[in-house]
Amino acid sequence: MKRKITLALLVATAVMSLSFAAAAADSETRIEPYLWSAGFSGTLGAPGTGPGLPGDIVDSTFGDLVGNLDIAGGGMLYAEWRGNRWSVFGDWTYARLTSQAASPIPILFAGVEGELKGHIVQGAVGYRIYGGETSRVDLFGGLRYYNLDLVLDLQAGLLGARSLSADDGWVDGVVGARWESVLGGNWVLGLQGDVGTGGSDFTWQGNGSIAYRFSWCSIAAGWRHLEVKYEKSGMTLDAALSGPYLGVLFRF
Repeated sequence: MKRKITLALLVATAVMSLSFAAAAADSETRIEPYLWSAGFSGTLGAPGTGPGLPGDIVDSTFGDLVGNLDIAGGGMLYAEWRGNRWSVFGDWTYARLTSQAASPIPILFAGVEGELKGHIVQGAVGYRIYGGETSRVDLFGGLRYYNLDLVLDLQAGLLGARSLSADDGWVDGVVGARWESVLGGNWVLGLQGDVGTGGSDFTWQGNGSIAYRFSWCSIAAGWRHLEVKYEKSGMTLDAALSGPYLGVLFRF
């Protein structure tokens, strides 16, 4: 319930900020639904349960799922208001990722199946520190909220099959910068990066994009990379999500 309330407050704050900002003159609102084909690398861990299966062994051994996860479902949405110098933007990502891995000790368990699902929501306020005829640079600060559920299914070997799970939600403060430049004609190049901490030990994110502008929308493609290191409440997450994305950006 606490995680749902926190998520609702973040979304409500972002919506109200965009609504207030929309009243300002010389402004532009952007909405971009997009698809992010993210691969996964890193370590997942859940506390062990049951006799003969200490939690620390599970975390350090059976919690390792290294490789690419299959995206079984998801949704992504970006929204932004831009004024003369100030901007307010938010991003919402929901994904359900699944993977299989061989057991490092096959005599105990035949293998591991993992599922990671949840929401990542970010909201930030930016200020333009440079604006030329064809480019601009913004600094920004905000919050990134995670609400994740992890399930590890250990397949029967010498020990019987069992399922381990963990779920948690936390908030990180983030600061970053972004650069945008018109390359010529209708092509636009963008770079953005941020770093943060708070609920997690450390997190950082970067993305680059290229877009082609039409009169009322743009087609954008790029690469997004997100890393987070978190180990609390029985959940271990030391992971990177990285991959290409494709979106349609509508301007109002």
